Amino acid sequence: MKLLHSAIKSPVFELIKTIEIDIELGEDSWTSRIELFQDTEKRDYFRCRVWELELFRLTLSFPRNENGEPAHITDDSIWVERPFPRSKIDYEGFIASNPDHALQSVIEDLKNFLEHVTGEKVI
Repeated sequence: MKLLHSAIKSPVFELIKTIEIDIELGEDSWTSRIELFQDTEKRDYFRCRVWELELFRLTLSFPRNENGEPAHITDDSIWVERPFPRSKIDYEGFIASNPDHALQSVIEDLKNFLEHVTGEKVI
C-alpha cells in the first residue's frame, strides 16, 4: 500500500505483532507492550513502539461542580511510549530480514537494558 501526498512523510506500516511483558525491578513493577510494524511495500523495513503502562491521577474537565471547578479526580492507567534505554536500533525505522528477526532485535534491547540495570544475565 502506498499513499502519495505531501502531508504523508513515511511509508505505510502495518501492525504485525504485539507482545506484553511484566517487569519487576526492586520495588517497581510495570507492564511493557512491544508493537512491531512492517512496511507494507518494503517487507524488510520495520518500525517498533514500546509502551509502558503508567498510572496517572487525572482531573477531569467535566462534569463541573457548582463553582465551575472539576467535580472528579480519577486514577487511570495510560500507555506511555517509552523505548528501552540504550537501544542499538532506531525504532522509527530499521531493516531486518523478517518479522522474527525484527522482534528479536527489540528483545535484544530489552535484554541489554535488564542486564545493565540488574547486572544479571538474561537467559
